[in-house]
Amino acid sequence: MMCPTRTTSLHGTRLRSRRGSILIITMVVVFAIASMVLSLGRWSRAESLTAANGVAAMQAVAVQRGAEQHVLALLATQRDSLATLSESEFANVPVGAGYFWIVRPTFGDTTLPQYGLLDESAKVNLNTADQRTLESVPNMTPELAAAIIDWRDEDDTLSANGAESQEYQAASAAYVAKNAPFETVEELLLVKGMTPALLYGTSATGSVITDSAQASVSGTYGLFDRFTVWSSRPNTAADGTARVRINGRGNQDALEKLLQEKLGQLRGSEIVRATRRGNSRDLFDFANRAGLKASELALIEDQITTADPAQPLKGQINVFQAPREVLGAVLNLSTDDVDELVARRDAERAKSPTSIAWVYDALEGRAVGLGDRIAGQGRQFSADIVTATANGRAFRHVRIVIDASDDTAPRIVYRRELSDGGWPLDPAILTSLRDGRGLNGGGFASSFQGSMQ
Repeated sequence: MMCPTRTTSLHGTRLRSRRGSILIITMVVVFAIASMVLSLGRWSRAESLTAANGVAAMQAVAVQRGAEQHVLALLATQRDSLATLSESEFANVPVGAGYFWIVRPTFGDTTLPQYGLLDESAKVNLNTADQRTLESVPNMTPELAAAIIDWRDEDDTLSANGAESQEYQAASAAYVAKNAPFETVEELLLVKGMTPALLYGTSATGSVITDSAQASVSGTYGLFDRFTVWSSRPNTAADGTARVRINGRGNQDALEKLLQEKLGQLRGSEIVRATRRGNSRDLFDFANRAGLKASELALIEDQITTADPAQPLKGQINVFQAPREVLGAVLNLSTDDVDELVARRDAERAKSPTSIAWVYDALEGRAVGLGDRIAGQGRQFSADIVTATANGRAFRHVRIVIDASDDTAPRIVYRRELSDGGWPLDPAILTSLRDGRGLNGGGFASSFQGSMQ
């Protein structure tokens, strides 16, 4: 006969064991559910962030397109008065759900603006510069200059220190010299002796960068922003009418009529008599032979030419925007002459944004030979566009070149995506946007002078 007490004890033990198992199972289920909830929460957060980033990326692209249309509109309506626009037109500009900046390379020259469109004629044209000009560009070697000439010329004749097809075919990745004009500045990477670091420059840490905006923050400029393939303009007056050719007997009547109309009958006839014999080398030679004052030259400079009016003018240098090194290299000027031009050009641009007559006054007889090589403004412009969303979540960086050389609407002829190079301006700008302080709260309401030195 079993003892009742023992039976009851066994039953209680089994009951407690069952209850313990249920508790353990319940805890496992609760932990499993909690883990699933946490996983779903993380997944939802990741999806939410991904979606928000995707929306921000699309907003940044939309701001970029808005900036491009802003530039096109400026060139369509204010091309001849771009020099009068302040930097505020190109920095911290709000568009939709973001802002844009148009950054310019300054090359350490404090007289040049940091924001705005860059006239491509402020650079050395790869397709028109001779060897002496190329060698005068900083960081250029005689061998690289010769190789550039050999790359673009029409033959396979090797020049001294140059490189033609036989040199390129001996390389591991064999190819031939182009023997045709450069189509982009990046094409320089195919030329013997050129390296990415030499072309694009290096950061403060020594790594190769991709654009001038990054070099402006810190580091060393490359050759990229010193060269162009776009500087070309029709040899016509600003209003599109034909210019009068100075040289040639058949042009004397038209020249005299123009001079009498602009400078008076007696003065016009006097100038024609003084320049009738022989040809003038350029605009400033004509002014020198005629005894013109700079103020008189300014009245007629846009209507006369020594070149064939039917042929476009290529490789002219914008004397208002070109950095010192380009003025010295292309125009072969002394340091003193470059200093004189740089010291005067801002004041002269305020008087007349496109006139070059003041150069004749500044350099006097030394200006002869420059009249056909300089211009007050070109017809192609580059824009280094940086955009950011209002919340700082996404940004874009792109460089475009716009051609405004004819009577049709300005058009984008070149676009290069630079976003993969990272944010090129002051990092504090993005931090301020991400913290919800905007540009005003971050102290960036006017411009970022400190970030671009």
